Amino acid sequence: MMVYLRKYKHVVVLMLLLAVGVSCEKHTSGNGNQLIKNNTLEVNSDDFNTYHAPKDIDEVRKLYTVWEQKEQNGIFKKETFDYNCQNEKNGKVTFFSHEGDLCIIEHRYNEYDHFSAIDRYYVIDGKPYFIYSREAVWSFEAEGKTKDNVKEYRGYIVNGKAVECLEKNYILRSHSDTDPDTDEIPNTIADCKNIQHLITEFERLVKFQSSKIFNCD
Repeated sequence: MMVYLRKYKHVVVLMLLLAVGVSCEKHTSGNGNQLIKNNTLEVNSDDFNTYHAPKDIDEVRKLYTVWEQKEQNGIFKKETFDYNCQNEKNGKVTFFSHEGDLCIIEHRYNEYDHFSAIDRYYVIDGKPYFIYSREAVWSFEAEGKTKDNVKEYRGYIVNGKAVECLEKNYILRSHSDTDPDTDEIPNTIADCKNIQHLITEFERLVKFQSSKIFNCD
């Protein structure tokens, strides 16, 4: 059984070359889990020169919202590569870019039979400023019935360092009609060990884009 993120949902209003106010709707992951709540954001245009690396968490949230809007509007060019590490780990990496500048990396992968994950890196000036990760480990509870233990991580990154990290844990059951509303499960403050690991992993993914050879070590 593999657990993936379902389609991200947004209500987006953009008028080309005119400044408009945009209210950010809930952006959801595979089971309705909200990535970031944000206030009204003004988007000036599709001129990427107007955006800069965030200086604080509030700017991270705003830039994340802009990138999500642009992704939903099909502004980014997509390039996808598959890899297989001796059938122990396999995955798919999608690079979202604009005029040659990397904007988002999405990494979906499975390890052995019972683990799946998706990592999303939001990038500006070649460096991640926000990372979202969702891991799921599944097991049988009874014949034909499974349980997923899910962990989500969120990391806000300023000047190359994770300045705030959040974690959320919950269980989903294939045979349950009363799975939790994961939007209502609060995030808790966590250490940034997992996010720091993903910052390192980001560099490996960038190399994969240019070399087309995935480092399985």
